[in-house]
Amino acid sequence: MTDRERHDRAVQAAREFDPSTAEFLDHEFEIYALLRSELPVARVGGTTGAADEGGRWLLTRYEDASACLSNTQDFSSQSANYPVRPWIPQAIDPPAHTSYRRLMNKWFTPDAMTAVEPHLKSFADELLDRMIEKDEFDFVADFADPFPTIIFCELMGFPMEDYRQLMDWKNTLMHAADGHSGGRALAAARARELGLAVSEEGSITAEVRGQVYGSTAMAIYAYFGKLLETRRAQPQQDIVSRLIESKYEGERPLTNEELLDTLFLFFMAGLDTVASMLGLVVKTFAENPDQRREFIELMDDEQRLTLAVEELVRYHSIVLLPRRVTGDRKFCGAAFRAEDQVICPTQAANRDPEEFANPDDLIYDRVPNRHMGFGHGPHRCLGIHLARREVRIGLTALHRKLPDYHLHPDRNPELFGGMKGVSQLWLRKGEPS
Repeated sequence: MTDRERHDRAVQAAREFDPSTAEFLDHEFEIYALLRSELPVARVGGTTGAADEGGRWLLTRYEDASACLSNTQDFSSQSANYPVRPWIPQAIDPPAHTSYRRLMNKWFTPDAMTAVEPHLKSFADELLDRMIEKDEFDFVADFADPFPTIIFCELMGFPMEDYRQLMDWKNTLMHAADGHSGGRALAAARARELGLAVSEEGSITAEVRGQVYGSTAMAIYAYFGKLLETRRAQPQQDIVSRLIESKYEGERPLTNEELLDTLFLFFMAGLDTVASMLGLVVKTFAENPDQRREFIELMDDEQRLTLAVEELVRYHSIVLLPRRVTGDRKFCGAAFRAEDQVICPTQAANRDPEEFANPDDLIYDRVPNRHMGFGHGPHRCLGIHLARREVRIGLTALHRKLPDYHLHPDRNPELFGGMKGVSQLWLRKGEPS
């Protein structure tokens, strides 16, 4: 391929950039590598850049993503149209963001998360024991979804009897158009309830999807409003009760709107990410038994296990981090305009060969490993210490009980894009026959 042909391919890839599609996922890292080489700061989704909509830009180099995510003055986290109001603290910039995070950080410290480890281990064992009673099973439905999600609901104080409803709401909002068959079906069902158009194949238009999102978000806000009333009357040892009792900058209680916006953020951030990570890791282990055996061999060495978990998070990064440009400015030769959106895929940054030697290889003892799997900059994941423990405990518990498994020969994994993951992962015990 000539240099010109390679550049033209990169331009086409930028125009067609849609990380939610199966076609993109099939060539994800190839596309990111091509763009990193030819168009590291790429205008994506067309070239018109209508002023009323703003342009969209994609950063595929680690250094550029780091510069963007660290600079909250020029690149705001309030980067999208939120169903009601911007979520707290994710969509709030410093200095207010700093105050909100200071209020919440103490609930997610390493010591606080270490204290819940015995419960994490016992719950993981309980789920796995039920799962491996069967010769074949959906790892996502039986473990990857319920393990981190129910733990998070317990910490937050979301009633366990509402787990299924919470998951349905989450899948409707996050996975209506990204290849997740469950999210697609839920969004279509909600559209029908609202009397909106749904095709015979069960698809809905972007306009209808927006109405479904708005309706679902309002239902969630109403749910959290009732939960706050309940906790005010009967406080518990949970984060909802602590939020109600907390003081912003030590001076005033959070308003009801602040409480609702914070709970909505916790809901969106806490019910999906670790489940997606576990599904992707186990899918890769099912496809690559040597990688799985190498992981099993190091599991009992705490230092090696710590490094391995960080490498798995780097290798299987799932989040695309959006930012809004606050004013006209130049960035690496590109002319950003106010209100443009900049997308920083952690999947691309974490495969940059300028930052990571042999980035497409899984190297369990990789040092240094400054990956962005948990985000980067002031908005780095609040629940990082919980997430690390859930990944470590989930994977070690699984492989102590079930060291050998393989993909189901007749039921292919179902992947979804955007903030990517696996929605169905059918496995069989033992080695393939």
